[in-house]
Amino acid sequence: MTRMISFYLLVGIIVVCGIFFFRVMAGFFLPLFLAAILVVIFRPLHRWISEKCKNRVRLAAALTTLAISLIVLVPLVWIGSLAVSEGVQLVTQFDAERAKEKLAAFREKYKLEMPAGGDQFQGIQDGLARMAEAADSDNPLSADQREGRVRSLIEKARQLQSILVDQSPELDGQPDEDQTAGSQPQPETTAGQVLIDALDDALNSILSGTNQQFQGSLDQAQLAFRNLQRQTFGGPFRGWLINVVNPSDETLINMRSEAFGWLQRWLLSVTGTGAAFVGDAFLDLAIMIVCVYYFLADGANMTRALMRLSPLDDRYEQELLAEFDTISRAVVLATLLTAVAQGLLAGIGYRIFQLDNVFLLMVLTMVFALIPFIGAAAVWAPVCLWLFFYEGREFAAIALAIYGAGIVSMADNVIKPMVLHGQSKLHPLLALLSVIGGVQALGPIGILVGPMVVTFLQALLNMLNSELTALAQTPPVSSGSS
Repeated sequence: MTRMISFYLLVGIIVVCGIFFFRVMAGFFLPLFLAAILVVIFRPLHRWISEKCKNRVRLAAALTTLAISLIVLVPLVWIGSLAVSEGVQLVTQFDAERAKEKLAAFREKYKLEMPAGGDQFQGIQDGLARMAEAADSDNPLSADQREGRVRSLIEKARQLQSILVDQSPELDGQPDEDQTAGSQPQPETTAGQVLIDALDDALNSILSGTNQQFQGSLDQAQLAFRNLQRQTFGGPFRGWLINVVNPSDETLINMRSEAFGWLQRWLLSVTGTGAAFVGDAFLDLAIMIVCVYYFLADGANMTRALMRLSPLDDRYEQELLAEFDTISRAVVLATLLTAVAQGLLAGIGYRIFQLDNVFLLMVLTMVFALIPFIGAAAVWAPVCLWLFFYEGREFAAIALAIYGAGIVSMADNVIKPMVLHGQSKLHPLLALLSVIGGVQALGPIGILVGPMVVTFLQALLNMLNSELTALAQTPPVSSGSS
């Protein structure tokens, strides 16, 4: 009895210490995991260096760690730095006037000029958008502010209605010529008049203090404005396209401000949070390099120690280690090599067709190539549209699209089978779902962790099945007396 109490107490202490150990080490799981992956991938290189060093373990581990840093980290940091530099240059040196000139040439070429009343259209659209944003914000507009903005919108709407009536007399609400003399005329209410009426209702709700009706009137005004755009521009798609290629000065300024703000947060890292993020990244990088060295130098001893402490049978532990070796090498090499190859191939195409910011586009292509269902086309396809519509280089756009579809995106179907060649035991559908689920659960690192977790579960289920089969075949022990 005393021994059982001691055993349960020991188990309890181990559980408590294990919880604290997990909390202490949780922040280092990612660099530890990446270090283990790098050790597995570069194991052949380590063996070669060990032979050259005549099995001097510490020296071979140090040289291999240095080689891994030069092969992986230095090119990654260099390419990333160039991409960041080009991203900063792209945003900070944005030329609004040149953008306007390009858009003007595009509008003229494809007959997408804003119709009569364009300034009023843009003013009403911006005003309605600002009021909708203010309604959803934590600091709503006061009654006086809303009144001023609605009065301004009413004035613009009346100006627009007058312009549209002058341009299209049929919108004037006059009765049809074929109406009989005895019938009462039924004036046609245009979308412009509906817009004015809705804005008048919004103003009256403010003046009368019935603010609960204000939002409904504003929604009616937005709906009427969209109907007016469709009626005037020639359909919803054409209306959307005209709005896109006819941005107001305010829209261009907002786009530039948003892009620069995003760049400050995620690329420049000039704020305290950004500096902390960079500091954490360098710390994780340093930990990963140190772990790579010790895994190479003492990995065998660490593995044997863990196997001694583990309650699993040694053959199961060896099987799990073999699965980790196989699946990590297969998944990591197949995924990363494919992404790098697609990025480099795309970079060649970007350079051939004389695009700016090649390194930025190349890095973005590598990143998106890692994402299932999206792939490198998420970068080269918009680039083709940019060449075709913005720069007016139709031949270059079509040629890049053919190159992207036939070479860049098809590289995924060539490189992955060559790297995997039967190493991964996962069904293709399960492998795809494991990658998507891993990304959703763990972020980018889930691309690697997801398939490994599924593979380990598959291996553990096989072990459990083997144990159950062995138990079923074991004859029961007879308890009869002799």
